[in-house]
Amino acid sequence: MEQEVVSTRNKSIDSAISELCGKLRKSLNSYQAVIFLAAIDYDFPLLSQKIKEKFPNAEVLGTSTAGEFSADGFTEGSLILTTMSDASTKVKGVFIDHASKYPIAYKSDIEAALKECGISIGDPNSHTNAFAIEFTNAIYNAEETILSNFYAIIKNDKFPLAGATAGYTGNTPKSFVSYNGKSTQDGSVMLFVKTRCKFDIRQEDIFNTTGKQIYVTKSDTMRRELHTLNGRPAATVYAEQLGVSESQAAEQTFENPFGRFVNGSIHIAALASLTADKKITTFARVTPNTTLEMMHIGDALQKADQTCSGIKSAIPHPKFTLLMTCITRTLYFDRSGMKGAIIGKYKNTFPTFCGFSCYGEQIGRIHCNQTLVSLVIGD
Repeated sequence: MEQEVVSTRNKSIDSAISELCGKLRKSLNSYQAVIFLAAIDYDFPLLSQKIKEKFPNAEVLGTSTAGEFSADGFTEGSLILTTMSDASTKVKGVFIDHASKYPIAYKSDIEAALKECGISIGDPNSHTNAFAIEFTNAIYNAEETILSNFYAIIKNDKFPLAGATAGYTGNTPKSFVSYNGKSTQDGSVMLFVKTRCKFDIRQEDIFNTTGKQIYVTKSDTMRRELHTLNGRPAATVYAEQLGVSESQAAEQTFENPFGRFVNGSIHIAALASLTADKKITTFARVTPNTTLEMMHIGDALQKADQTCSGIKSAIPHPKFTLLMTCITRTLYFDRSGMKGAIIGKYKNTFPTFCGFSCYGEQIGRIHCNQTLVSLVIGD
């Protein structure tokens, strides 16, 4: 497996693409897959079309971001392009539009893409040599729907998937994803990869359990709202657990998210807001009649060391690395002055890498927040 990572801050689309292509070492026709990560201030539909024109033989996926990063550090307003090439690897993408309403309409497209990639539906061993990369738009709360639909099709709950919710910066809520020049603001794109190379997909969160548990007595799953916890107004109970007023609790949501118990593991559901009517809105679905764990932020640098060490144990010789981290983590790294240290740990672990700040992370069947999802491919 071979990866190249190139970037630019040029705002002219034609000039930016020319610059990126000029930095690549190989012929543009030789790459199997191309992934680009673009700041929201680019004309994304036009950018998608023009990048695909430069790589007619490649599967081209793109996503808007809430910030980008590579060995050069964390940035905003840039465009990063990364490539994948390996003679033993097959890749095929799929475009899913109107995902919040009609994801099932693309069932045959997903099936065809899996087949073309050589991945058999219903094969209990398909997870041993294949995986998916997935980007889904923000705004429409469609991540869980997309994941449920895909796993109903692949019929193998062990099939690995690494994904992220497309990001944006500024006050206008919009995001884009694209496949082979076609883009959407309410959809998802996937790249299926079948390979002989070793690969590792994992999740890092920087939170620790507190031992404090709360029972969800009423919630609106689709709207991602918590109405009552322990039979009382959600915001009131949350503040009491922190030992602060509700107004103070609203300022501590990043450091103290909820942990959901899913398949025996805890996964983060970030708090979006405490509303005037004492509801709590979240960035992931929380179902009624379930138990939540109060979480508290831990040592992010120590967690990064553990993650990098675990990856190197699994993949001694990393060749391709894509990192998807929640925007709230990036903001925290910035406030804490540890952006440089985080990038330094990645540089010491991965010969090449790139990533972006997103609005949610997907690993397997699970959508969550305030985490890092990493995809690393080796020899």
